[in-house]
Amino acid sequence: MQMSSASAAPRRCLLYLSISDGLDARTNKEVTTLSRSFVVDFVGVSNGGAAPFFSAHARRVEVIQGRSRSPWTLAKLWWRVLSLRWHNRYDSVHVINEDLYLVLLPLLLGQHVVLDVFDSSFLKWRVPGWVVWLGRRICYCLPAKILVTDDERAGLMPHFVRPKLLVVPNYPFRYDGPVRPRDPAVVRILYAGSLVARRGTAFLEQLLAVAGDVRVVMAGWIRDEPTRALSQHPRVEWLGLLPQRETIEQATRCDFILCHYEPNNLNNIYASPNKIYDAIQANCGIIINPEARISRFVREHGLGVVLDAFAPADLAVVAQSLRAFKLAHRPDPGLREQFLWEKVEGLLLSAHGS
Repeated sequence: MQMSSASAAPRRCLLYLSISDGLDARTNKEVTTLSRSFVVDFVGVSNGGAAPFFSAHARRVEVIQGRSRSPWTLAKLWWRVLSLRWHNRYDSVHVINEDLYLVLLPLLLGQHVVLDVFDSSFLKWRVPGWVVWLGRRICYCLPAKILVTDDERAGLMPHFVRPKLLVVPNYPFRYDGPVRPRDPAVVRILYAGSLVARRGTAFLEQLLAVAGDVRVVMAGWIRDEPTRALSQHPRVEWLGLLPQRETIEQATRCDFILCHYEPNNLNNIYASPNKIYDAIQANCGIIINPEARISRFVREHGLGVVLDAFAPADLAVVAQSLRAFKLAHRPDPGLREQFLWEKVEGLLLSAHGS
């Protein structure tokens, strides 16, 4: 029997490029979605660690070993991308954040490129304004589409970018897994993601010192020694790296997820964390500092406790507010159906012409 030309047509190919190890929640969601329409090759960088959770969804997973800021590592990454482009025809290329795009720019000329900006270099770099202006001009002119994570970040983009801009939020897949029981006698906090002193470790150290009923569950990347020491605390449970679905499962037995962003750059102030929406799926609360603009969303929907400042004046008062919120919290079931990756993943596919 003769096959139709449509059924015989080869699948389109996509190259997904990251400066990280691919273990973050957004990359896993994106590769999972893109693999339904494309054969996906992934190239990333790791300083040691596990293979990406999405490995089964990709044809090729290549992780360059080394520090992401090392010139030698970047040279190896550059050469690997050059080799892949030489031996493969890619219909589209997905690039994570501006710094990687600038490094690989010569290799991406002539390609359909989607630039995914969820941790903006230009909002973190402390360089003269003209350098940022020039970098944006170079970085944003050539990609076919540019993705950001929310309307606030879209508002920070230059006007000339608006016609090619798409908002693809950091929502999770619908969670329909196990729901674990919560202990009424304690306040349990999930501390997940990139774990570092000024992003939650110092806050939790102080909270544990003043509140004997506080427990902490940690999962993610330990970035410094104070965080490593916190993971050994007798009231802290360390779980290592978890995929997003398992993180949400852990959140179902916790009362809060911590979102703590030092307001020392615009990237942190305009943070768009998936943790907010993970908490909605898990029916637990959020702890967040008011300098992060998404705290307005938390306050508007009664999703958790908004601290009085990044460094709260009285941790005993904070502990009491956590206890009070835990007792009074009644999750809105409508929100669980509203903020889902399934509702927005079509935008990602459309950016790649699928």
